[in-house]
Amino acid sequence: MPGLFQRFFSPRWRHKDPAVRAQAASQLSPDDLDTLRQLAQDDSPAVRQAALARVQALDPLFQWHRQSPSEESFQRLVDLLGGRVSPSPDLNTRLAKVEQLEDMALVDALIVLSDNQSLRLAALARIDDESRLIHHASENGITAVRHAAAERVVSAEGLALLSKQARRDKQVARLARERLARLRADAEQQSREEGEREQLLETLEAQANRPWEPTFEARLKHWIKRWDALTSSVDESQHARFETAVTRCRQRIAEHDHQHRELERVKREKSEAQATRDGILEALGQALAIVGESERLTPEVMQALQGKWRLQEERWQDVSDRYGVSEPYQQRYVALDQQAQSIWQAWERLQAEAPALRAGLEKGEPLQPALDRLAWPDTLPPTELVLDAQRQATASQRYLDAQGAAKAESQWSQEEIGEHLDALSQELDQGRYRPASQLHRRLRQHLESSGQPLSSTHEQTYKQQSARLAELKDWRGFAAAPKREALLANIEALAEAREQPDAERHRRHQQLIRDWRQLGDAAATRDLAQRFRTASDALHAQLAEWEAELESREQDNLAVRQALCEQLETLLAHPSDAADPDGLRKVRDAAQEQWDQHWPVPRRQAASTGRHYARLRRQLQSLIDERAGDVASRKRDLVEQARQLAEDAAPAGQRAEQAKALQQRWRELGRAPKGIEQTLWRQFRSHCDTIFASRDSVRDEQQAKQQQRFDDMQALIDRLDAWQPESARERHVLDSALAEAQRLVPLPRSRRSEGMEKRWQGIVHAREVTLDRLSLMEEARQWPEYREWMRPETAEAAETTQLDSEIRQALEARHTQRQTQSPEQAEEHLQRCLVQLVLLAGDAIPTALEPLRLEVQVARLNDGLGRPPTPPEELHQTLLRLLSIAPVSGELWERYESAFDNVMAHLGRPGHRHEDDGVDIV
Repeated sequence: MPGLFQRFFSPRWRHKDPAVRAQAASQLSPDDLDTLRQLAQDDSPAVRQAALARVQALDPLFQWHRQSPSEESFQRLVDLLGGRVSPSPDLNTRLAKVEQLEDMALVDALIVLSDNQSLRLAALARIDDESRLIHHASENGITAVRHAAAERVVSAEGLALLSKQARRDKQVARLARERLARLRADAEQQSREEGEREQLLETLEAQANRPWEPTFEARLKHWIKRWDALTSSVDESQHARFETAVTRCRQRIAEHDHQHRELERVKREKSEAQATRDGILEALGQALAIVGESERLTPEVMQALQGKWRLQEERWQDVSDRYGVSEPYQQRYVALDQQAQSIWQAWERLQAEAPALRAGLEKGEPLQPALDRLAWPDTLPPTELVLDAQRQATASQRYLDAQGAAKAESQWSQEEIGEHLDALSQELDQGRYRPASQLHRRLRQHLESSGQPLSSTHEQTYKQQSARLAELKDWRGFAAAPKREALLANIEALAEAREQPDAERHRRHQQLIRDWRQLGDAAATRDLAQRFRTASDALHAQLAEWEAELESREQDNLAVRQALCEQLETLLAHPSDAADPDGLRKVRDAAQEQWDQHWPVPRRQAASTGRHYARLRRQLQSLIDERAGDVASRKRDLVEQARQLAEDAAPAGQRAEQAKALQQRWRELGRAPKGIEQTLWRQFRSHCDTIFASRDSVRDEQQAKQQQRFDDMQALIDRLDAWQPESARERHVLDSALAEAQRLVPLPRSRRSEGMEKRWQGIVHAREVTLDRLSLMEEARQWPEYREWMRPETAEAAETTQLDSEIRQALEARHTQRQTQSPEQAEEHLQRCLVQLVLLAGDAIPTALEPLRLEVQVARLNDGLGRPPTPPEELHQTLLRLLSIAPVSGELWERYESAFDNVMAHLGRPGHRHEDDGVDIV
């Protein structure tokens, strides 16, 4: 009884019969998930399929499939997610679920069976296995999915396999081949760069140990530039080796630069020291020449000499302490220094004797003693005081000589005798032996000649002064005797020293003669004087030839100096208007150098020639100052022009060129006076810097605009490269891009612009080919309309007034040819059109129509002489020509209709691409 009740009252989905359970499951509510879950796990496939068919929610299905997977649950998930059944969840829900899928079998099924392209692409994004990607790129029925899968194949093996398996889509195969070729080219390029990097590293490492050469730094820069071009895939070890090698090379360069700078510094310091020595000797010689060539010696001249002498002495000492000095230069300096010392000693003696000279001039006293003490050199120009004293002494001597004869017979008064005794006493008090001796001799000669007796006072004084004079003479002899003996020994030794140079012996001989004369008659004896004169004559005899040569050289030097003065006179008399101050300065410096080189000259002519040259040099300097003043005035005008140019509103480039012209004129003018030149140059340079800064700013702006044009063009190229047209109606996108590119060109000429232009042309060509292919497909898909017009009954019953003008003209031509052509001619025209379409499609021409190939190809070439038609234009013209063929009977058309259908179907398929993507038929 319970079993019976159980059979009658139990649910039908629990029936033993699977068919009953399946029928019951198909009648369950989709919300009865517990029952449906039990039935989804039933042993019968039919029951499971019926139960799962009632489930509309995706989450339970995923849970049940994970717990007990089955073919039915898998298929139900594919149907719901792929939208193959109705009702199905909305697209967004399905996309969200697909993005979370981890079951790759379910993902593969969705890629193949989904009803939506976006869903297939979302499922494809879940796949990382390249073999699955290759499968879908080869076999999927949607072009976008195939292309998306092909884009994710990146390995060389995968691309090679894809290029072989992608028979369904030639574009996928072509893309795979192109990417594989790029990969291989990149691999070859990387391998080649690896080899170049390794070779470059070995070269750099070896370069650091090679000897220095002038091109060391240039080579290093070249290799660094090469390395920068090869750093796309460099590893860390190579980079570390490169940095180490470059560091060592740069250390070598730094060490060489340091050594070079040290050598240059030493060389420069030696050169500066040499120039300093020459400058010191030249300045000291010029200062001495100025003193010797002056007409009168003044305190100002001597102060200038003292200042220059002391300055050059300090500079000489500094240079000698730091760098040393050669013997010839030292001898030249000593000679000039001794000459300056002798002049200064004469000046100091003059300062000491100046009061006596002035007193003698004022009181009419004898001046010869003071002049004797002064011992003014004959080669030194006299001062006004010395000249007046010499003149008065000469006049006094003449007067005394005349008075001597007149007073020889006369008597002196006691007052005159007293005055003579007082003067004698003063001279003795001052230790001046020579004037005292002269006064004593005059007094003694008078007393002896006149026989005049002296008073007792004068007698006693006379005897005392005579004793003092004798004592002074003894002291002078005592002090001068050793000197005189030494001078005599030196001159005799010099007469025997024949091994010494003649020039040195002559210099020492003259110096000994001057020293002997300075001693006067102190400790002088005839024997000593005779010995000295004998030795001096012997030296004169020994040096006769050299002195003659010296005299000849002095005459030659004098002639050169006189000629130099004549040249300067000519230059100053007729100065060139084109001579700039720099040129005149070079003339002045060259003349001074030539003047200094030609020394010595005869003493008699030295002073007059020196004064003449000094006067000409002052005139030349005045001319230089005058011209330099003119240059300064003209440069002030240039500064003003530069200022106006800096404030002008003209284009910066034009102003920069004008500034360069002003700079050229500035260089051509020469130098203004030193202080003025520097001031004017700072002002001029400031204005020029302002102009060039403005030009650089404009250049920067232009470069920024050019860079912006480069960036805009690059963005346009990238945008057009990313664009893949899907319809021929998108040609406006290409036309818009071409118009924008026309606005951006021409780009500045460079390697980058050339590369961008080539890439742009390639992308434009590829998009034009794609658009032509799409247009060709769209034109080919209109074939059914053309086919209807080809049937005789349709063409005869057609109303042509409502048709397109080209089709109407073709049909009108067909009506005309119906009376003018035979059926055989019409069939031949049909065959020509068929061959042309087959050639356009790239298919094999039937054997029977092979003879027409060459004729049709020639006709196509002739039609394309002006501008070759595009494939869509050629297809359209061929179809219009086909419509115009007559007479075409129904039987004739039926024979060729299938061939036309096949070739037009080929042209209308999405996968069709002409072999070379163009209209070139040959």
